Amino acid sequence: MKILMLGFEFLPVKVGGLAEALTSIAESLAKLGNEVLVFTPSHGLKEGKEYASFKISVNGEWKEVKAYERIQNGVRVFALSDYVLDNEDVYGPGWEGMLNKIVHFAKASAGLMNEIIKREEKPEVLHFHDWHTVLAAALLKKYFQLKSVFTIHRLNKSKIPAHYLHEANLSELAPYPDIDPEHVGAYIADIVTTVSKSYLWEEWEFFKNFQGKATYVYNGIACDFWNEELLENKDLPRHERRKIILENLGLKDGIAFMFIGRFDRGQKGVDTLLKAIEILTEKPEFKKLRFIIIGKGDPELEKLAHDLGSKYPENVKVITKMLKREFTRELYGSVDFVIVPSYFEPFGLVQMEAMCLGAIPIGSAVGGIKDTIVSLEEDKENATGILVPPRDAFALAQAILKMAQIREEDPELLKKMRANGKRRAKEVFTWENAGRRYLKAYRNEIDKAIPFIEPK
Repeated sequence: MKILMLGFEFLPVKVGGLAEALTSIAESLAKLGNEVLVFTPSHGLKEGKEYASFKISVNGEWKEVKAYERIQNGVRVFALSDYVLDNEDVYGPGWEGMLNKIVHFAKASAGLMNEIIKREEKPEVLHFHDWHTVLAAALLKKYFQLKSVFTIHRLNKSKIPAHYLHEANLSELAPYPDIDPEHVGAYIADIVTTVSKSYLWEEWEFFKNFQGKATYVYNGIACDFWNEELLENKDLPRHERRKIILENLGLKDGIAFMFIGRFDRGQKGVDTLLKAIEILTEKPEFKKLRFIIIGKGDPELEKLAHDLGSKYPENVKVITKMLKREFTRELYGSVDFVIVPSYFEPFGLVQMEAMCLGAIPIGSAVGGIKDTIVSLEEDKENATGILVPPRDAFALAQAILKMAQIREEDPELLKKMRANGKRRAKEVFTWENAGRRYLKAYRNEIDKAIPFIEPK
């Protein structure tokens, strides 16, 4: 099958998890024997050979666009380049800058498709990712009648002024002054997917508008990087690695918990974690607990975390800077537990990275966290971690104490949970499995979300 994918990020251009997801999906589809093309803004990265040059009309002026093609791990990547698309600010500069880039990308994508079908067969299916690519997908659908799949990695829930759709020659999709691009994308697509089953139902208020189209395809995890064989001290037992890591961070050995993520008030739940730690300070078990808290974001949350670290320097280490992936891997491969207290999470990578490296996740029972962690309280035999209600600091504190007790009193259970987690990450949530399910979506041979049938 010849597949065209649209994305605003593609490695090595990366802002968040979207780049790794889109790149992994494209590469897995290529490994499964498909021809995969990717259109993406250059964002200043113009590698490869010039494939085509043409002009587009924007705001009444003709502007030159160039398309550069490179082969990256079996995927044909086309970087679209002009004076707007070359800006290195991936989602900018500013709100208007981003919207202008979206319009340029849309028109440039249609122009490039025109050039491609002069030389070769057109793709059989269009797969576009998140709302930034909706205008491009709409033009490709309008002029080339491609079957299409729209993947929402995380709902944005914002609107854009209709004049941007008018400028993109999509006036028929802009009957109101402000337009929800995610609704437009789901409206024009033949299939609409998101990245976990639980997130699909949690956001049913949106997805119910597209019944008959809506389904899910789980993301995967690349355990080839998040792999214990790549650790600096891979030959040491885990407790020795933990002791070394904690000492390097200025902490004595103990029962080690880690949080890594954005410091924000809307999603990642670091404020719930800080409250849970405050609760635990009143418990005698606290003296054995070690918390490594890593992230950046909301200045007030950063201050609260640092204040907690200053108050309990023997128990809490706060790092508010970006870490190299290799050092993060060392942490996952050394700590006992990883805490993922998100308020919502479409899929989530932290719990998956942790399981790849034998760190047991303690996570909120939401979205992809709920779908990927087998909770100890629900299935002891196959457990990979433990789930707690979101926004509940007391429940999180109790889960931390419970897992600490298990580490002290039942090391065999802990060992089994680590093995379960590694196996689940490496066998169930693979990018190859994601690719195979997307192929079913492209053929419309995939199960759908049906509200009158109980989800399993």
